[in-house]
Amino acid sequence: MPGATFLEGDNVELKTIEEEDLELLQEMGNNPELRKYSPGGTPVNMNQQRKIFEEFVSGDDNIFLLICTDEPVGWINLKHIDKDSGKAELGVRILPEHQENGYGTEASELLIEHGFDQLRLHRIYGRTFDFNQGSKKLMEKLGFEREGVHREEEFKDGEYRDVAYYSILKEEW
Repeated sequence: MPGATFLEGDNVELKTIEEEDLELLQEMGNNPELRKYSPGGTPVNMNQQRKIFEEFVSGDDNIFLLICTDEPVGWINLKHIDKDSGKAELGVRILPEHQENGYGTEASELLIEHGFDQLRLHRIYGRTFDFNQGSKKLMEKLGFEREGVHREEEFKDGEYRDVAYYSILKEEW
């Protein structure tokens, strides 16, 4: 079960990820509906998930949280937090059955606010496959500006895919 509430909104709570959540993270990472929007294509077993948990989820340069209503509906992170440059990358994943309910938007607003106000970030960026209309719509709704496209940056489903880059600066928030 998710850990302590770290940030709280009207409809979601962002909770710490605990070792007991590894099975849930593994299920989310291997979910075919979510995987089609993520780089890579190899399955993650429990040993690999534990390593990811230890290196990234528990690492000092990342914040990984579960997005919860009455139950976990996804996860959100700020990763590659660079305190010298004041930047970090935002990532959001919502389970398919919970999409289109505003959970990703509210969770993102909470974590972006935390990044700017508490971590002294200056710039938060996100990237997504250019075909991922949901993620592009979310970033635009949050006020992120489309910076450009890295052509054929990732290999996915038998072809090289474009990746769109977005960002928002603290003064734009």
